[in-house]
Amino acid sequence: MNQEKINFRQVRDFGETFNASIKLVRQNFKLFLKSLVFIAGPFLLISSIAGAFYQANAITMQSRLQSGMMSGYGSDPWDIIFEQFGWTYLIFLISSILANLALVGTVYSFMINYSEKGPGQFTVNDVGNTLLKNTGGILGVFFGLTLLLIVVIGGAVALGVAIGVAVPMLGVLFMLAAIFGMLILFPPLIWQLSAVYLVKMDEGSGVLTSFGKTREVMRGNFWWTWLIVVCTSFAIGIAGVVFTLPQIAYQMFLTFSSMQGNENETSIPFVIVATICTFCTTLLYSVMYVINGVHYYSLAEKNDGKGLMERINEIGTAPSANVNQQY
Repeated sequence: MNQEKINFRQVRDFGETFNASIKLVRQNFKLFLKSLVFIAGPFLLISSIAGAFYQANAITMQSRLQSGMMSGYGSDPWDIIFEQFGWTYLIFLISSILANLALVGTVYSFMINYSEKGPGQFTVNDVGNTLLKNTGGILGVFFGLTLLLIVVIGGAVALGVAIGVAVPMLGVLFMLAAIFGMLILFPPLIWQLSAVYLVKMDEGSGVLTSFGKTREVMRGNFWWTWLIVVCTSFAIGIAGVVFTLPQIAYQMFLTFSSMQGNENETSIPFVIVATICTFCTTLLYSVMYVINGVHYYSLAEKNDGKGLMERINEIGTAPSANVNQQY
């Protein structure tokens, strides 16, 4: 059965952006889910297992501290810090980064294939090939932007410390201004850090050029983007609570048990529950990337009108002659 293709390059308002995103997922749910599970799934599973072991390790350490079984060890703060942020945390951090890159890459590879070929005209293998072809670009964007953020954040922190040392009152005001500024700037920045991967994969431009393109299309649409990101985050967060409830309940049980003086070692059932909950919750974030992608195409169309020009050109293009064609 033929399905109507969703045209990404179309200017959309707030409701239309969400409707088009949900329609895309519903229309291609089976293929979309298979692409996520078979391509990004292994990375998500490894990350979820690493996160479950990290949380189990944190619960065990908390239990030992509360039950007084870390005598001589817990007295050194560095021992506690290393236990909390040691190899377990490092493995969890690295696997989480790879999992999120795989997820965003898979979602945007799916959208690119859909845009080029239409619904039902591509496979999971096509999505995987697109992701594989753009792996270098995705990693380049990640490392490039990470370095840029480190420099910017490091400079801001150094400036704040210098102001605080020179004039403590100004340091407090600077910190308050920074917090307020982040509430305003953070949502659009989150969108840019997501959409830049789509720009890189779709246009093949450089890292800074791709990031600059997201700023260019967002010009004049800052608050529009802010609203979409905030509403999407709230919706995904509320939906994610459903998947995390079993883990929260289990963790509360272990915490309550440790408060009664019982030591809780790493529990295999807890690791299993935490892994499943984290895996499902992370998959849910794919919808956020879809919405970010649809919003980017909408802003890009509003900025350059390429989609409209293509449709105008198609109107005047006659179909190629075919002796078998009937009228």
